[in-house]
Amino acid sequence: MCCLSSKADNVGLIFFVHALEVDSYTSLSLFVSTIAGAIVVAVILHVGDHIACDFPRIVRATEYDYNRYLFHYFQHKQPTYFDLVKGPEGITGILMIILMAISFTLATRWFRRNLVKLPKPFDRLTGFNAFWYSHHLFIIVYVLLVLHVLLYGGERTLRYFRSGSYSVRLLKVAIYPGNVLTLQMSKPSQFRYKSGQYMFVQCPAVSPFEWHPFSITSAPGDDYLSIHIRQLGDWTQELKRVFSEVCEPPVAGKSGLLRADETTKKRYNKNNKPKT
Repeated sequence: MCCLSSKADNVGLIFFVHALEVDSYTSLSLFVSTIAGAIVVAVILHVGDHIACDFPRIVRATEYDYNRYLFHYFQHKQPTYFDLVKGPEGITGILMIILMAISFTLATRWFRRNLVKLPKPFDRLTGFNAFWYSHHLFIIVYVLLVLHVLLYGGERTLRYFRSGSYSVRLLKVAIYPGNVLTLQMSKPSQFRYKSGQYMFVQCPAVSPFEWHPFSITSAPGDDYLSIHIRQLGDWTQELKRVFSEVCEPPVAGKSGLLRADETTKKRYNKNNKPKT
C-alpha cells in the first residue's frame, strides 16, 4: 500500500510538474516570439536606414553637397556603395542579417511543422530538427553583434580618452581668398603622422562636443602642424567667425584677409585653444 501510495504521489508530482512546464512553455514561446518580432523591426529600421537612405545619398551626392557636408569624413575620394559596406562594421552586419534570416525563416510554423514540402535534398530544411539546429546560429550572431558594437564603441571610447592627449598652441591664423581658414599650431613632441593622414580637431569656443577631421597640410618633418579649412558648413563658418573676432587685419604686403600670430597683441582665450 505504501509502495502504491508512494508511486501515486510520484505520478501526481510528475503530472503536476509537466503541467507547470507546459503552461510555462506557452508563456515563454509568446515571449520569445515577441522578442523575435522586435528584433526583426529593429533590423529593418537600422539596416534599411543605411542601405536605402544613408549610403545612396552619400554615393549620389552632388559635388557641391559632397564638399559641403561629407568632404571632412571621406576626403578627396567620394566612396562607392561597395566602399561603404566592405568595412568591418559592414561585413559583420551583413553576416548577422544572413544568419538571422536563416534562423527566422526556419522557425516559422510552415517550416517547423513540415507544412512546406520541398524536394530532396532541401526537405531537410523543414521540420523541428532544422528549426532546432538553425537556432544555434544565434551563438555566432551574438559574437558578431558584440564584435560589431565593440568596433564602433571601442573607436569612440579610444577617441574620447585620447581627445585630451594633445592640447596645442596657436602660432598663426589666416583667412585666405577662396574662404580658406589656415591654422598653424604647435606640434606636440609625441605626435607622429605620415603624409596624407588627417586629424580630428575640436574648438570649445564653437562646440565642446564636436570633433571634425581635417587633412594635415604640414610635412611630417615640420616643427608645427597646419590644416586648411574651407568654409562649407555651420561648424567651419562659426570657426571663422570666432577667429575673425580675435585676428588683426593683415600686414601690408602679406596675404590673408585676417591674421594672428605670436606677435599679435590680442590674445586668444587659452580655454578656447583647439585640441587635436
